[in-house]
Amino acid sequence: MSTRLRYLSLAICALLFSTATQAQQPGNMTNAPAAKAPAATAAAPKAPDVKVDAASQAIADAMAKMDANDLDGAIAKLTDAINANPKMSGPYVFRASVYCQKKMWPQAEADFKSAAQIDPKNVVIQFNLVEVKFMQKQYDAARTGYAAITGDPQMGDLAAYKVFLCDLLAGHEDLAKKERDAFDAVDSKPSYYFSRAAWDLSHKNVDSARSWFVSGVNIFPSSKISYYLIPLKDLGWLPIPPPAAKL
Repeated sequence: MSTRLRYLSLAICALLFSTATQAQQPGNMTNAPAAKAPAATAAAPKAPDVKVDAASQAIADAMAKMDANDLDGAIAKLTDAINANPKMSGPYVFRASVYCQKKMWPQAEADFKSAAQIDPKNVVIQFNLVEVKFMQKQYDAARTGYAAITGDPQMGDLAAYKVFLCDLLAGHEDLAKKERDAFDAVDSKPSYYFSRAAWDLSHKNVDSARSWFVSGVNIFPSSKISYYLIPLKDLGWLPIPPPAAKL
């Protein structure tokens, strides 16, 4: 569970930090005004943004702490990053993911909410906020959050798959079956294959699940399907045992 949020959070953190630093750079020269005669003296270089630099260093230090499996140290460094530049959402997201690894759910949820307030249009942050509920097995609450994201072009299919999983795991099998059957094979997405694999695994139909799983893995790149597989691993349903040897 922690790996999922760690890497997703790191990706957001890198994206948001790059956006913040790009904002400090000179404009695109293709849109620059016509050149003028050289000034008598060169313009002074623009001073670096101390807040961004300090936050960047603290984030780098936090990543080093994570690599050393020092979660408390990572939290301390990310707190430094937040204090240096509280308007950046990335450190909040990163710190929330560390709190998830420590199962400090209220702190994780609070940080994701802070990040969402800073960057309210970032659907990946919204998704991670819902994941905190899912990891606590609060499936009905998580379902509501995922359902609000299903129309998003980036995260919608994964959110719909998680809605299905919430209903399946919460015991709403009739509803889960309807959701599974609604995933369309035409122009199919990962949800079509892995919802069926999950259904079969939950009902001990291992051979059928293996067939769906193999089809999905062969069709889609691993980068596209990893977040569909993580909850199945967390549930102990993966890896699927190999077929029984024929006599």
